[in-house]
Amino acid sequence: MWSSNDTDYERFMALSGKLDWIDTPLEFALLSYYSQPVLNIRPPEANVMLPANNPRFADQKLGAALFQEMQILRFLGETAAVSRHETVLQWIIDRGNVTRAEVEVFYRNGIRGLVSQVVDEEFRGKSISNDFIVYTKQRITSFFVTPNQNTLNNLKEFYDDLKEKEEINRDMREWHFISTINRVIAVSNGWDDLEAEARLGIESAQKALDQSNAHWGDLDDSLLLRIISILNIDLSNRLRSN
Repeated sequence: MWSSNDTDYERFMALSGKLDWIDTPLEFALLSYYSQPVLNIRPPEANVMLPANNPRFADQKLGAALFQEMQILRFLGETAAVSRHETVLQWIIDRGNVTRAEVEVFYRNGIRGLVSQVVDEEFRGKSISNDFIVYTKQRITSFFVTPNQNTLNNLKEFYDDLKEKEEINRDMREWHFISTINRVIAVSNGWDDLEAEARLGIESAQKALDQSNAHWGDLDDSLLLRIISILNIDLSNRLRSN
């Protein structure tokens, strides 16, 4: 982004807390629109997303992106990061195209659609029931619209359930593998009792795996984290660390 001037570059590069480089998607988006030298050389696709001839829409969209991060950062107690975002948001508002209230309304109206879009994209081609698609969207959207301890707990409970499912499935696959080896050994040695026990282990493990797959499908904790990280990496890191 060397086409930008130093003032524009310095205004946005501090957003993530790193004072020497533009290194986040939001910083790139802000610089690409608000730095005139960069704006002049943007590809046509960028102008579709943030049209140069519609500054009100662009200010609403970029302001809402800042507000989205601020919501999560404030809840997570990242005071310094909130302050950095607040400074840039106020700079956008001071341009005179939008008010803060309009930015917040734009955010709340848009976050549901954004979550739905990301979930649909990440779930495409995977075996996941419609009930879980709806449930995933509800859990994530609830937190982003109203980030508080209750909505975080609900999202964390969902994530923990998926982690537990993966741990149980891992145990069942191990039980299935060990039982299969034991059965081979039992059959080769004519140990009928051990063979029957091993066969029962194989059947029980497979039944548990089949039931888990019928209930959860391809949905797992890593997929949920990937969706959340697209929306907000700080929230994804918080879920992973707890």
